[in-house]
Amino acid sequence: MSAKNDQELAAKLTNFDGDRYDIVVLASMWAKELKKQDKYKNMPTAAVIKEALDDILTKRVSKEEVLQVSKENLEAELKAQEAARLEAERKAKEPMKL
Repeated sequence: MSAKNDQELAAKLTNFDGDRYDIVVLASMWAKELKKQDKYKNMPTAAVIKEALDDILTKRVSKEEVLQVSKENLEAELKAQEAARLEAERKAKEPMKL
């Protein structure tokens, strides 16, 4: 983002009439999702957070979308962790092979 974009983002945030804490939380959640995309993988975290904040303030992404994507990804992550745990338990019960 350029200095002009930074000023525009600051103006949008200043003029935002909702709860700024909610915006920060949503931007953090959205930034986490953006970081998973190739376009954002190598960008500095601060730049990704600015992009996420801009996406939310300009309504390119809604609160509901952020929450839905985050929920789906969390559920998938928990499912994968549970599968890994069950696999580790299964391997621990196998007899040792020498």
